[in-house]
Amino acid sequence: MESFNKFFEEWNLVLYGLLFWGSIFGACLFYALGASLLVSSLGYLLGFLFGLQAKRKGWGWIT
Repeated sequence: MESFNKFFEEWNLVLYGLLFWGSIFGACLFYALGASLLVSSLGYLLGFLFGLQAKRKGWGWIT
């Protein structure tokens, strides 16, 4: 259980980017490009990359 908590402490921004920003990017792409699995996957990929960037730069929840 300790390793599970440690994982989420280290990767919380990446997971936040994947789930929250991925949903927002996916909805925007869905509206702009239409419905397909590729468009939906691309939105979550962008959210994941945004989360990785936030982790790498040390961004917080507000800053």
